[in-house]
Amino acid sequence: MNEITLEAEANRTCQDLTTLEAARLLGVSKLHVIDLLEAGEIDYHMVGTDLRFNAAEIASYKSDREHRDAETLVSA
Repeated sequence: MNEITLEAEANRTCQDLTTLEAARLLGVSKLHVIDLLEAGEIDYHMVGTDLRFNAAEIASYKSDREHRDAETLVSA
């Protein structure tokens, strides 16, 4: 998946993402997304029996994570 595709997914602010879509946007595995929701790091809701994630919240989490990672590198 290329950067343009990821940006297009991030711009879907009013849409829900599946676990796979959220994982692709974050650049992690589906299992890591589950770990993040279990840890309370990201919010989710259920649509029937399926997990769904708000695209804007996932994009915000990604931005915050990148910012924290950059600060960690600078302070190291």
